[in-house]
Amino acid sequence: MRKFPRPTVLVSKCLEFDNVRYNAQIVHSQIVRDLMPFVDFIKVCPEIEIGLGVPRDSLRLIKKNGEYRLIQPKTGEDLTERMNTFTCNFLDKLGDIDGFIFKGISPSMGVDDVKVYAGAYMAPVVERSAGLFARQVIARYPGYPIEENERLRNSRISHHFLTQLYTFAAFRQVKAEYSLDALLEFHKNNRFLFMTYNTEILIGMSELLGSGKETGSLFGEYESLLKQLMRKPGSLILKIETARNMFSMFADTTQAENSFFEDMLGRFKNNWISEDAVIEVLRMFSSRFYGVDSYEDTFLYPYPEEIKGQVDESRDKDYWDK
Repeated sequence: MRKFPRPTVLVSKCLEFDNVRYNAQIVHSQIVRDLMPFVDFIKVCPEIEIGLGVPRDSLRLIKKNGEYRLIQPKTGEDLTERMNTFTCNFLDKLGDIDGFIFKGISPSMGVDDVKVYAGAYMAPVVERSAGLFARQVIARYPGYPIEENERLRNSRISHHFLTQLYTFAAFRQVKAEYSLDALLEFHKNNRFLFMTYNTEILIGMSELLGSGKETGSLFGEYESLLKQLMRKPGSLILKIETARNMFSMFADTTQAENSFFEDMLGRFKNNWISEDAVIEVLRMFSSRFYGVDSYEDTFLYPYPEEIKGQVDESRDKDYWDK
C-alpha cells in the first residue's frame, strides 16, 4: 500500500482535546478523532492564550467604523488588540503546517460563518465573517485546506479537505528534498488526481516542469499552481473523464469489461452509485495491470482508508434477534 505522509494540522483545542470552551465543555468531532492516529495536531485556544479563563463570559465580534472588534459584552472589554497580537506572534512561530480544523462560529476561530453584530449590546447581526484568529490564518495561508468542524461532517467537503491535506503534506516532503526527480515523481503520481480539478492548470504545471527553469523558481511556481489547482473540489464531469482516461490505459480489457465500466460511469453521472464504487473498480483493474505500482496513484489512494470510518455502523446488527 501507499506510504502516506503524516500531515501537521492546527486544530482548535476545544475539539476533542480539552474543555477550554467558554462553558468549560469539550466539542466532539468525528473527523478529529479519526485523524488522531494519522496526523500531528498542534492545538490552540486563542482565548486561553490571551488570558481568559474557563468558564468565561462569552465574546462577540462587532463591526465598528468599518473595523472588526472582539468584545466581551458583560465586561465591556475590547480584546481586539490582544487577540491580534497573539495571533500574529503565534503564526510567526508556527513552522511547517499542512492544514487547519477550526471550531465553527467561534468569534476567534470561525472560518466564514461568525455572526458580526452592529454593537456589543442588543444589536442586530449585520453580516457573517471570519473570526479574528482565523482571519489572519486565511490571509497568511491562501489556498491551504482550512475548514470548520461542522462542515467536515459533509462527506464531499471532508473528502476534498483530506485529499488536499495529504497532497500538501506530500508536496512538503518533496520540497524538503529539493530534487527535480522527486518533484517529477510527485507530479506523475498525482497526474490523474490533478485531472479531476482543473485541466488548464495541470497543463501549466506540466509545461513548467519541462521549462528548464532553475530549481528554486520551479518549486515556487509549482507550489503556487498547486494551490490554485486544489482551491475548489473537482467537478463531476472531470472525475468521469479522468476515470474513463485511466480505464482506457488498461491493456487487454474485454469488450464486456469496457461496456460494464462505461455503464458504471453513466450510473455515477446520474447519482445512482457513489464515487467510491468507481474508484474500487479502477483499483481492481490497476492492481491487475500495474501491481504494487498502482498504490502510488493518488487518484485511487488520496489518503488512508481508515480515516473514512465505517460506511454503515449498524450494518452487522441482527434486527431479527429477539
